[in-house]
Amino acid sequence: MKQALAAWVAQEEERDRLTLEALGDVDANRVIDHQAIQEWADSLNTDEPLSVPF
Repeated sequence: MKQALAAWVAQEEERDRLTLEALGDVDANRVIDHQAIQEWADSLNTDEPLSVPF
């Protein structure tokens, strides 16, 4: 039980760290427009896929 609880706490701490990192990216305007991602993903099934958006 103790090991399972420790693993869960570690997982939640990592999730919190990743969330704070992502929020920092948003604050620094390091984001990619959803529409650009959707168009890129949709193009992957075509003969001429788009390049990855930056």
